[in-house]
Order: sequence, then structure tokens, then C-alpha cells
Amino acid sequence: FQGEEFAWADSAYPLSPRVIPVHKKPASLRRENQIFDRLVSHIRVRSEHCMGALKGRFQCLRGLRVAINSAEDHIKALRWIKVAIILHNLVVDVEGQQSAGSFTSTHTHTQEEEDSGDSEGQDEAEQDDDEGERKWQKLIAELLEYRYQRHFEGH
Repeated sequence: FQGEEFAWADSAYPLSPRVIPVHKKPASLRRENQIFDRLVSHIRVRSEHCMGALKGRFQCLRGLRVAINSAEDHIKALRWIKVAIILHNLVVDVEGQQSAGSFTSTHTHTQEEEDSGDSEGQDEAEQDDDEGERKWQKLIAELLEYRYQRHFEGH
């Protein structure tokens, strides 16, 4: 990621400056969080279907159990994922769109939670929590402001 880029995620993933998940209870019960989560859910669902199709087709992506201890290791892991995406798209081009959909259901929500990892790196996650929370709150405020403006401008 560069600059302000981030990824939407489901609640199985921890909040960080680069990963913005939907809210867990009790935060998910707050009205502004419900609005935010509902409006971004379609993005998250599409992303989950995409990842489910990739992980269903390429089991090697489940958890991507590769030690990342350096920038070079990170680049190797990204190349691995990129190759899987390219191969997936080639197969879809050859076999048609239906071939992608058949793999979506093979990767369940439970498997996705397993893939999100365990509590390793907890100290780093705690350090990212504050920055991630600030980004989360900023996104919610921007979304609510946008909705407010659209409502009163009659669009």
C-alpha cells in the first residue's frame, strides 16, 4: 500500500492503518457504525468472493504460510499472490466466468477466519490499533458528512 491506501476486511481481521474491518459488537451497535458497515459491506462481500475464489482454486494461498522477515520475503509473497491472480484470470478468460464462481463456495467464512492468523505479532497489532482507529473514525466521519450533504442538496 502507498499513501492513504487500505483494504476493507471482515471482522475476523484486526484493525490497522492498512486494514479497515467492519465493526464487532458492541461497536457495531452504534448507529454511525451500522451506517458505515452497511454502506461498505458490498465492497467487502465482493472482496471476500474474490479471495474465496482464489483460495478455493489455489489452496497454497490459504494462510500463505511463508515467513516474512525482510522486504525481499515480502516481495516474494506478493509475487506468489500475483501469479495466482494472473493464473486465475487466465483460466476465467479460457473457461468463462462460471469457472470462477464454482470456487467461491469452497472457501468458507470459518476458513477465512483461520487464514487471518492467530495472536502472533500482538505488540505490533496493538501499536497499529490507535492509528487504525483514527483512520476508521475519519472514514466514518467522511461518509456521514457525504450522506448529510447529499440529503440536504437533494441528490
